[in-house]
Amino acid sequence: MASRTTSTMQMILSVVIVCAVAAAGLALTYAVTKDRISAQDREAQLKALKLSYPGVDEFESVSSDALTLAQRAAGEVPVYGVYKAVENGQQVGWAVMVGPRGYGGPIRMVVGLDRDGKVVGVSIVSMNETPGLGSQIVERASFLKQFVGLDAATAEADIKKLDMITGATKSSRGARHGVEAAVAVYLELQKSGGTTE
Repeated sequence: MASRTTSTMQMILSVVIVCAVAAAGLALTYAVTKDRISAQDREAQLKALKLSYPGVDEFESVSSDALTLAQRAAGEVPVYGVYKAVENGQQVGWAVMVGPRGYGGPIRMVVGLDRDGKVVGVSIVSMNETPGLGSQIVERASFLKQFVGLDAATAEADIKKLDMITGATKSSRGARHGVEAAVAVYLELQKSGGTTE
């Protein structure tokens, strides 16, 4: 009986030691790599911002008040950031980073809008859509390009007329919702007055 108790205690102690060593290893790995991961994430976001607003290299974050206003305007679609697109020291438009829901989770995307409310570009930061199906929202160049030129004033009706990708309905719909949310953010910022300058 005593040997069974000792054997059970040894197994429990072994599991606890292995778990503690594994947790320490994971914590050390995270500490070593977190800055690099963060830098890669910033780089991916900047690349997506530049793709959403061709020709612009400088983007300035808006105030937290404007971001709160943007989130309210976007409704259920998360807003990760709103940026002023700046060229030669002058604001030329907006870049709105949103996260509409696709089939595989959030689709982090950026929508660029000029000062008049026309969509100038759409880019994907990250997504987990099904390879070969949902991933076609990026792989088919024509899909994201069809949003370019939409006017914020008529976008809600015009977006519904755009092509969907067969077999990737949720992914296509997610991208549409992202553009709709970005347009809603733009319209709200225009309405709010001083936040647009």
